[in-house]
Amino acid sequence: MGLGPQANGELFTLRQAIARIEGKPHHDARLAAGLNVENEPQRRGNTGHEGVDLSRFTFESLTTDLLMPGMMVELRGERLQQAGTTTGFALALAIMGAEPATGGPSKRLLFIADPQVVREAGLIYAPGLVDFGLEPAELVHALPRRIEDALWLAEAALTSRAFSTVVLEVFGNPKKFGLTESRRLSLKARGTGGRLFVLRQAGEEEASSASLRLSVQTAPAAARFLADGTLLGGSIGFPAFRILAEKSRYLGQTELILEWNPDDRRLRPLTDAGSTGIGSPDSLPLLPTARDRSHRAPAMGSVVAFSPILDRAS
Repeated sequence: MGLGPQANGELFTLRQAIARIEGKPHHDARLAAGLNVENEPQRRGNTGHEGVDLSRFTFESLTTDLLMPGMMVELRGERLQQAGTTTGFALALAIMGAEPATGGPSKRLLFIADPQVVREAGLIYAPGLVDFGLEPAELVHALPRRIEDALWLAEAALTSRAFSTVVLEVFGNPKKFGLTESRRLSLKARGTGGRLFVLRQAGEEEASSASLRLSVQTAPAAARFLADGTLLGGSIGFPAFRILAEKSRYLGQTELILEWNPDDRRLRPLTDAGSTGIGSPDSLPLLPTARDRSHRAPAMGSVVAFSPILDRAS
């Protein structure tokens, strides 16, 4: 059941007060737009694509919050096998935030890796960064041994203002990175105007001072089309991510499928996430399906017991 007009007014007034306390009065306009997000497609005109307009409006609002200076954002991956996906999405946001509006040289990015994640998932691959849209010289990689050193390094990097974005990778839910440490980093990012992304690899949801917490998962890549509009069969499309907002200023949960374009160095909402570019409509399986195979699993053979080895001393 939706809120009444009086309740909506009280909620908006409360959000305005919180924004002023946090030193973000410019949030007021976006908060007003967020309360009327359902009416946004109608205000844009009846184009017949209300769902696309709503998805793009949500994407633009979420991207504005993600790239805002002085923000601490937590990106969570449920499993360690998804470390590459979470890292790729963080680097995509860092690339978008590192490009200055004046067209001058972009600042470097600092990636503070976790030793345990590196042992399981490996280091960042430099040639892969070039294909992803990031030059290896723009990335400074650090590998501290302890979580205390990683937290100190992140705080020092935010204070120095030498990096456009600081990425702090954390494995699981360590006790030495709790709400107190999270609050300290959030205040440091807000005070210095820095941008901090916390990658929680294979971690559970917990209390955090991050302004946004997103669950990052893999998504099927979309099909690639040639200039004449035909499907390029057998190709792999651009990287795609399934984003679920677990903590945000929006009511309910926000879910988006985003595609990263390394040429434009931009994320965009992917409306048709079901089609992929792998294979072609006329492709055939490499091996025929077996027709005389039973649907049941084969029975196990008899277990042969080995004769006991006699002790030589006996």
